[in-house]
Amino acid sequence: MKDEMDILREVSSIAAGHGSVALSEILGRKITMEMPALDIISSQGMLGKINNEQIVICVFSNILSGLKGEILFILDEKSAFKLIDMCYRSQTGDKKSSLFTEMGFSVIKEIGNVIISSYAGALSMILHTVIIPSIPTLVSGSIHQAMSMVASPYVGEKHILLAEAVFAEPQEKILGTFYLILNDEAMRYVQDGCKKILESLK
Repeated sequence: MKDEMDILREVSSIAAGHGSVALSEILGRKITMEMPALDIISSQGMLGKINNEQIVICVFSNILSGLKGEILFILDEKSAFKLIDMCYRSQTGDKKSSLFTEMGFSVIKEIGNVIISSYAGALSMILHTVIIPSIPTLVSGSIHQAMSMVASPYVGEKHILLAEAVFAEPQEKILGTFYLILNDEAMRYVQDGCKKILESLK
């Protein structure tokens, strides 16, 4: 589905553009967001890629309308520290402890919400349907704990759209990971929507 992937890359590009604007407005300073890499893997393939012991911060939402699935945004612990520092330019000191303050969690949750909402909006626009994510939930712990909340019930039955999310300003770049998890029916709906777009361009 090379052509369909091109359309999904365009969705990522639109989402990154909207996310950059939203983050810059929220923080009052220019922060760009890019989603340069995209792949589709199975639940089995995803579980085989992760390091079960890695500590992460995960923001996830269920999709309430338009599709059946879940959206996750994941940062490893080090990247979460850097992203909080990028956003608030905290004073030098123990940045690790600052992550677990209410403000630190709030920063990550809000950024995750921006990414999830931007992607849902871009996908809604492309598919001509209303895709609404739930209010996001934040989880801190091992990546195995975070992913098992969503992936384990669907092993062998789900497709995962995997995208990088890169946040950048002149001095720093930070990499996160974005997951759109869909069942077979939802994936077929996305593929059919992409095919309709391709047919309309002929």
